[in-house]
Amino acid sequence: MATDGVMTGDQDDLITRLLSLLLKGDKPIAFVTGSGISVGAVEGVGGIVDAMRKMLDTPRSCDRFDQKVIGPSDGERYQQAARFLEYNVGQDALNSAIRAAVLRAYTGKSPTRNSLYRRNDPHELAAAEEQFDQWNLTRATEALGRLLRFVPAERRGPVITTNFDPLLEIAVRKAGAEANFQYFDLDGRLIRGDHRNNIDIAHVHGYWRRGDTLHTVAQLEKERSQLRGSLRESLRDHTVVVIGYSGWDDAFSRSLRDRVQEQEMTGIDLIWCSYAKLTEADFASGLFKELNSAPRTYFYDGIDANEMLPALLDEYLQVAPQPDLDGWLQVTPAFLEKEARRKHDAGQVVGFFDGAEPDWRTALDVRVPRLSLVGALTGRVHRCLNGGLAKRIVAAVAPMGEGKSIALRQATVDLVRARDDITVYWRKPGAALDLNALLAVPHRPGHHILLVSDDGALVVDDLQRLIVACEAHGRTDIHVLLTAQEREWRDRGATGRLRGSLETVPSLGLTEKDGQDLVTAWEEADALGELAGTPEDERADRLVQLAAASYGRRDSALVGAMLQLRYGPMLREHVGAMLQRLEAYSPVGNGTLRECFLMIALLHTAYDPEKDQAAPLSQRVLAQAMGLQPAVAVEWEVTNPLGMEAAVSGYGRELWVRHRSIADAALDISQKQDPGELPALAQRLTTAAVEIHKQTGDFDKDLHAAAYLSLGLVGPNERRFPLESVTAAEAAVAASPWRLSFRTAQIIALRRADRIDDARRFAERTGRELSSMTDGEPEVNFFTAWGTVTGLAGEYASNILLCGIALPSSVQQEDVNVSLLSMGVGLTELHSQSSDAVFLDALRGVVGLMSERQLNRRNLSHLQRHRGYLARFRATELEGADAWAAVQAAVDALTPTADPSLAPVLARAGRSILPLKELR
Repeated sequence: MATDGVMTGDQDDLITRLLSLLLKGDKPIAFVTGSGISVGAVEGVGGIVDAMRKMLDTPRSCDRFDQKVIGPSDGERYQQAARFLEYNVGQDALNSAIRAAVLRAYTGKSPTRNSLYRRNDPHELAAAEEQFDQWNLTRATEALGRLLRFVPAERRGPVITTNFDPLLEIAVRKAGAEANFQYFDLDGRLIRGDHRNNIDIAHVHGYWRRGDTLHTVAQLEKERSQLRGSLRESLRDHTVVVIGYSGWDDAFSRSLRDRVQEQEMTGIDLIWCSYAKLTEADFASGLFKELNSAPRTYFYDGIDANEMLPALLDEYLQVAPQPDLDGWLQVTPAFLEKEARRKHDAGQVVGFFDGAEPDWRTALDVRVPRLSLVGALTGRVHRCLNGGLAKRIVAAVAPMGEGKSIALRQATVDLVRARDDITVYWRKPGAALDLNALLAVPHRPGHHILLVSDDGALVVDDLQRLIVACEAHGRTDIHVLLTAQEREWRDRGATGRLRGSLETVPSLGLTEKDGQDLVTAWEEADALGELAGTPEDERADRLVQLAAASYGRRDSALVGAMLQLRYGPMLREHVGAMLQRLEAYSPVGNGTLRECFLMIALLHTAYDPEKDQAAPLSQRVLAQAMGLQPAVAVEWEVTNPLGMEAAVSGYGRELWVRHRSIADAALDISQKQDPGELPALAQRLTTAAVEIHKQTGDFDKDLHAAAYLSLGLVGPNERRFPLESVTAAEAAVAASPWRLSFRTAQIIALRRADRIDDARRFAERTGRELSSMTDGEPEVNFFTAWGTVTGLAGEYASNILLCGIALPSSVQQEDVNVSLLSMGVGLTELHSQSSDAVFLDALRGVVGLMSERQLNRRNLSHLQRHRGYLARFRATELEGADAWAAVQAAVDALTPTADPSLAPVLARAGRSILPLKELR
C-alpha cells in the first residue's frame, strides 16, 4: 500500500512474502532483531532506565540522574541514562544493570534470580541458560526460535541482534536445536559456524554475561571495520529481514545500510518491518531515506512481532514438507495406496499363514484377518491422541510369534487411513532414534507424530531418552506405538524404566473370535490342510485350545498351533519342499541359503537349561561362518529370502527359525539325507564364534551360544546330535586350544555321545596340561566333568578324588552340590564292593550335607538314591563338621593308591576338601 507516497506492505503481505521465501526462495533468510522481540520477557527501555538508576548509591546522585535523563523519547532517555552511568559509576555498573534486567526473565528456583545476580559467576550464569524451561519467552522469540529450528539449513542465514539477552538462544534450544553463539563488545568478525544444522546468532552490541555491553552514542558510533567487512560476506546473496529493531543510527546500522546499497555486488534483498505506521516524514532524512533509495528494499509497517512471527510459524508448519528420519519410513496414505496396488497373490497369503514375515502388502490384504489385538492397539492410540489417555507409549507385549508383527502393521494402516492429523514413522530393522532429527520435525498445532516400532525392546534406551527430551522441550505431540517380545522387554526392565509414560495392551493369546476368523481365512484360501478332516464346528476351538496350551513357553504358540493343525504329520514334507527350494537360490558367501538356514536351526534347537530358552544365531556369527562382508549383507542375502519362505524371522541382529517344529524337521531331514552336513556346519559355526572372540575380545551371548554349541546340542536328556556336538566341541578347542572351558565342553560332549574312553583320555591329557590353560575358567567344572567320566568308566576311586579336588575351588552352591552328589556315586559303589565303613560314613556325610540344601529335580533324584542306599544299612545322616570330616577321611584313604593319571592334579591340590566358602 502507499503511505503518503511511500510504498509499504501490511502483515498479510509480509507473511505471504516470507512464506514464499521459506518454501521456495533461492536465497537464505537472515534476521536482524532488536528489543522489539524480547520486550515483555526482559525489561523494555523504560525498565532498564529504572534499573540503571538503582545502580546509584546516594540521593544526590539520583537527583542528578533525574535532572539529566529527561528524554523526550524513551530512546533518548536510555542513551542519557547509559552515558550518566558510564561516566558516574563506570562500565561495570552499566553491565550490572543489564544483567539485572535480563535476569527478570529467569524463573528458576535453584539457583534463584537473586543469587545468580549477586554471585555473578560466569559458569553459573551459563548453566542457567541451559535450563531453557526456566525462562520467560515472548511469543515472538519462541516462534522465531522454532522457525529457525525447522527451516532447512539451506534456506536459513544468520541472526544478528542488538539485544544483550540470551532469549533467542534459549528459544532455539527449547525447539531442539543448538546455537552457534557470538558476541562483539568492540570490533569483530561475524563467523558462520561449521555445523550447518546449528543456528548462527551474533550479538553486535555485547552480551549480558560476557564482556561489556554497548549503550552510549560514543560506544555505538565507533567505527567497526571488521564487522563491516564480515557483514558483506555473511549476508551476501541473502534476504535480510529486520524485525523488532528501531534502527538507531549507529555503526552497525550504517554497516547494514552500506551493504544494502552495494546490492549489485552483495545481492542483498532487504525487508524492513516497522511496528509503527510509516509516514512520508519518516523517509525525509536519516537511515530510512538512504535505505528507501537502495535497490531491492521493501518496507512493511504495523508489524507486531508477537503476532506476525507466530502466525508465520503456524502457516509454515501447515505447508512445509515433513523431514525424513534416517532409518524410519514415513507411512502416508499415498504410500499405502501404492503398496496396495502391488501384486499379492493367494500363494503369498498362504505363505503368511505358514509363518512368513508380514509386509505392507500382507497388512493391506483383506484376506488376512484382523485379530482382536489390532482393535486394542488402535483404540488405545486414538485415546492417547484425543487426550483421553495421558500416556505417550502404547505397547503390546507378548511371546515371540504370537501375531504381534502383523497386528502392528494392520493397526498402523488403520490409523493412517482414519486420521489426517498424524505423521507416522515406521522403524526399519536396526534403526536407532535420532532425537535431534525427531525434534526437528515441527510441532504443528493439532497435529501428532506417531513412531511405530516392532521389536520394541530394542529401543527402550531410545524411548527413555525420548521421554526426557519431550518433557524438556515441551513436545506433547510425539507418541509411540510398539510391540515387544515379552522376555526381552522384561530383561531390559522396560516397564519400570518407562513407567508413567507407558500404556501396556494385554496380549493373552487368541480369543474365540480370533480363532474363528483365522479358520475362516484358511478355508477361503483353500489352506485348511489337515484341519479339513476336523468337523467344521470344532476347528476354531481346536486352534484356540492348542495355542493356549503352549502360550508363553519357549517357542511360538500361535505359529506352532497353525502348523500343527494345518500340516500335522505332513509338516516334514512341507519343510522338505522348502529345503529343496532353498537349494535353488543363489550362493550366499562361501555356501548356500540352505546351509544358512540349517545353521540357524542348529542354534534354535540348541537349548540352554539355565536360561530355559533356545538361542538365536546372530548376523555377525553367520556372516563370519559364510564369509559375508559386511555383516549387514545377511539382511539382504539371508534374512529377507528366508523370511519370504516362512523359515526364519529376524529380531534386531538375531535370527530365529519361525518355530521349533520347523527346525527339528529340517535337521532330521538333513541327518538322513547327508549325515556329514550338520557336523560340518556345526564346526563352521563354532569356529566363527571363537574367531570373532579372538578378534574383539568380547564374549557376548551370541558368541557364547555358538562357541559352546556342543553343550546345547546334546543336553542332559537328549541324544539327537552326538556327532554334531562332538564336532563343534573339537572345533572350539582347535580354534582356541588353551581355553579350559572348551576342553571341559569337549569332555562333556564325548561323555554324552557315550564315548567314555575318549572322554577319559582327553581329560587326562588336559590334566597334564592344566598349567598351560589361559582363560581363567574355574577348574571346578573341569574336575567335576573328569570325575563324572571316571565314575562312568568304573574308576570309582578316581571319581571320589577328582570330586574332592573340585570342592576346595567351589564358590557356587551348585558346584558344591554337583561335586558331593557325584562323589556319592563312587562312595556307594566302593562300599558295595568292599563293605569298608569309611565309604559308608562318607556317604552319610554327603547325604547329611545335601539334606538342607535347595536342589533342582535332577540333583534331588541323585540324593534320593543315596538315601535309599543308606536305608538298606539303617545308617543315619551326619551333619556339619562331622559330615565334612567323614568325607575327608574317605579322600585321605584313597589318595595313597590313586591312579597315576591323577598325579599331576593331586600334586597341585591341597589336603583339605572343604570349600573356600561353606555354602548352605
